[in-house]
Amino acid sequence: MKPMKHLQKKLALLPVALMLSAVMASGAGPEAEISTLVRQRTDVMNEFFCGHIQYKEAAERIEIVEMGRLLDEDLSAAKAFFQTDIEEITDYKITDVNITDMDETLICAVVTVDWMVYGTGGNESVEGIYSVIAEKCEDSYKLVQFF
Repeated sequence: MKPMKHLQKKLALLPVALMLSAVMASGAGPEAEISTLVRQRTDVMNEFFCGHIQYKEAAERIEIVEMGRLLDEDLSAAKAFFQTDIEEITDYKITDVNITDMDETLICAVVTVDWMVYGTGGNESVEGIYSVIAEKCEDSYKLVQFF
C-alpha cells in the first residue's frame, strides 16, 4: 500500500517537474521570466505617461505582457490619464526576484525594484517591493498581478 502512495506523489509532481525542465531548457528561469515581464510593463507605461507613445501603441504593447484584471486596470488608468505632475521614471533596476510559489500555470514572486524618478522635487531614488503573479497563456506568461 505504501509503495502505491509514494508513486502517486511522484506522479503528482511530474507536471511541475516537466514545466521546470522546459523553463530551464529554454535558458530562462522563472526569475528571468518575471524580470522580463516587469521591464516590458514598466517601459510601456513610462513611455505612455511621459508622452513618448500614444494610447493605441501603449495598449497594443501592454496586451502582450498583461491580461485579466491588471490589463483592464492599466488600460483604464491610461484612458483616464491627464498629464499633471506624474513622476517620470528616469532609470530603474530590478534588484531581487524571489519566487514564492510556482506550478505549471503560475509563477508568483516578490520583486524589488530600485527606481530613479524625476518629479516636482527633482531626482529621487525610491525602492519598491511588489507582489507579482504571471499566468501561463499559450506558450508564454503574462502578468496578472503587480502591486
